[in-house]
Amino acid sequence: MMAVFLALLLLRVPVCAAMGFGAMTGLGLLGLPLSTMARYMIEDVRAVPLLAIPFFVLAASVMNEMGVTRRIFEFANNLVGGMRGGLAQVAIVSNVVFAGISGSALADIAGLGSIIINAMTRHGYRIEFAAAIVVAASVVAPIIPPSIMFIIYAVMMNVSIGKLFVAGIVPGLMIGAVLMITVWLFAALRLHRFPDPTPGTLRGLIRSAASGAPAILSPAIILAGMVGGIATPTEAGVLAVLYSLLLGVLYRELSWARLYRALESSTKTTAMIMYLTGIGSVMAFVITSEQAAEQIARYLLQLTDQTWILLLLINLILLILGCVLETVPAMLISIPILGPVAVRLGMDPLQFGVVLSLNLLIGIMTPPIGLGLFAICAMTGLKLEKVVYACLAFIPTLVIALLILTYVPSLSTWLPGLLFRD
Repeated sequence: MMAVFLALLLLRVPVCAAMGFGAMTGLGLLGLPLSTMARYMIEDVRAVPLLAIPFFVLAASVMNEMGVTRRIFEFANNLVGGMRGGLAQVAIVSNVVFAGISGSALADIAGLGSIIINAMTRHGYRIEFAAAIVVAASVVAPIIPPSIMFIIYAVMMNVSIGKLFVAGIVPGLMIGAVLMITVWLFAALRLHRFPDPTPGTLRGLIRSAASGAPAILSPAIILAGMVGGIATPTEAGVLAVLYSLLLGVLYRELSWARLYRALESSTKTTAMIMYLTGIGSVMAFVITSEQAAEQIARYLLQLTDQTWILLLLINLILLILGCVLETVPAMLISIPILGPVAVRLGMDPLQFGVVLSLNLLIGIMTPPIGLGLFAICAMTGLKLEKVVYACLAFIPTLVIALLILTYVPSLSTWLPGLLFRD
């Protein structure tokens, strides 16, 4: 099954088709009828928690159309624009704030990318560096809740979506802080050309905070509803859509044309995610039937009895997988194989969800798949190799953050343990 899937990828067959043919091959080798494929696809896609995905995708699309991103950028500029690194720091803070709305790295790039890059180049930053900081900062988006990746992981690993959302808060903020420290060091050591920062005024900060407060508070409102037991993840998604429409009315930017664009974009994204999830469930069924996870666990434990080395190997496997596959297909393939192995090694499922997601997200800024690279190249017209070279400066930073999250489990488990008493 995996051989057929990878061979078709090498032949440049679209991922969705390659996964489909691979799944059919797996079922055929097990001697099962193709009707099994339809049954598992339909059953898994109908899982109630997955209903949250289209609502969160739509909420992010609506907020993108309603000028929320511009207000978030203005607030971040007044807040940290005077730091060393200037607008590069603003780009990171903007992405951290918008992460609590979008749930997707590509949504962050699409929503904030042009605003950040235009502002940075206008103030004298190299466009390649501006593009790289946008891609690197977008990695935070699926870690800070709400997160589409977390919803898929929670369904496949049978863990609480609410707990997993909370588990991503501290790691997401930590990744943002590490990126900001990196930019500060670049500026202090003069490793990149940074124009002089332009500190915001107190009046400007108050004005931008007042204007952007409804948008900035939306992640807290959504999360509070789930943690407080007021709403399920799906109901929180519905509330997020209603709140985004309310913001459109409040900011006087709601129109039928913008709403249509948001609905069209979110429909395409949801259809792709649901199709891949359905195919992935069939592949997961084949993997489980063959007891692949148990065999891999036994093999790894034969290599060494040092848990830290085994966790390093799992990270390496996931990093490679993230480089050659898009994030959703990579999740659907790796979770049923490596999830049970990580849990057997003593890793909390919540922690593994965060670690797995960050591993695969680093792949959006590395060739050959690198969706973040292609998105930013399409946006700026830059050549791929220039953006790749600029992104290399941030990959070590993200790997360091990954290792910290791998070997310091409390960063992922402390807050869920504090807020959920069960």
